[in-house]
Amino acid sequence: MLNRERAINSIFTKHGDDAVYITNTGHLSRAIYNLYPENKNILYMQGSMGLSPAIGLGLALSTDRDVVVFVGDASLLMHLGITHTIRDAPSRNLYVYVFDNGVHESVGGYDCSNLEKSYPGVTKIIKIYAGDKKPRVGIECRDNIKQFKECLNE
Repeated sequence: MLNRERAINSIFTKHGDDAVYITNTGHLSRAIYNLYPENKNILYMQGSMGLSPAIGLGLALSTDRDVVVFVGDASLLMHLGITHTIRDAPSRNLYVYVFDNGVHESVGGYDCSNLEKSYPGVTKIIKIYAGDKKPRVGIECRDNIKQFKECLNE
C-alpha cells in the first residue's frame, strides 16, 4: 500500500506539466489541491461522484494531450459501466488511476465493495492507506473552470 500523496506525486511526475488532470470528488481533490495548488491544468470535479472517468474520456477525445483521471474505488463502482465505454473508445491519451482504500471516504468512511484486480479502461488500481483529512479545495468552481479552459487553449 502507498501513501495517497506519494501515489499522486508519482502520477504527476510520470505525466508531467503538459498533461491535463481531472480529479474525483472529495479527498482525492483535496490531496491534489494541497500538493499542486498553483497548477492551472487541473479540473476539480467536486460533487460529481464517479464521473471523472467519463469527463476525462470526453476531454481525451478532443485533445492530443495526456488526460489523467483520478477516481476513488467507491466512486468508480458508482459508474462502473464507464470502464467498458473507455475500453471501446478510440482514445489513446486517457489514463485512469483508481485509488483504492476500501471505503466511501468522503461520506464518512463507510466500507464499499471490493474492487476486482483490473477493469477495462482503467490504467492502474493503486492500493492506498486512508490519509488525514485535508481542507476543502481552495478554488471556486467558476475560477477553476476559467483557468482550466485557458490552460487548454494555450
